[in-house]
Amino acid sequence: MSNNKWQQLEEGLSGFFCSVAAVADGHELTFLRRLYKERLVVEVYVDGWIEGQWYKATAEGEPEHPQARFWRPYRTRPYKLSEYKSLKRVFGKKRADEMTALQTCAFMPYWNTPKSLVRHLKKHFPDLELKPAKQEDTL
Repeated sequence: MSNNKWQQLEEGLSGFFCSVAAVADGHELTFLRRLYKERLVVEVYVDGWIEGQWYKATAEGEPEHPQARFWRPYRTRPYKLSEYKSLKRVFGKKRADEMTALQTCAFMPYWNTPKSLVRHLKKHFPDLELKPAKQEDTL
């Protein structure tokens, strides 16, 4: 049964412009397959919302708001490691080491593929429950 729900979630998001609803940790989740910057992504709405303040992360890379736990962590560096050589020449070794060690973290409300979303949910929310699909009225 457990493996079946993950397969159902992945299959439910495999088409174009589809949606799946679920409940995890007392939050109602809605996964929508949408276009974002000319790509198909899976957007995650928590309790029907995506709020800008949920993007923030602490210095340790943990989400400041619990709703961001369902979103994709995005880690980057202000100065790339490939720029180290030129940074060292300009700022010196000690300062270049500090500059390339800096990392920032934020949380994005979309996932690139349904498979990566399912892997994250399996790992962090094994008690997730899928809601039954709503039947649309036909005329």
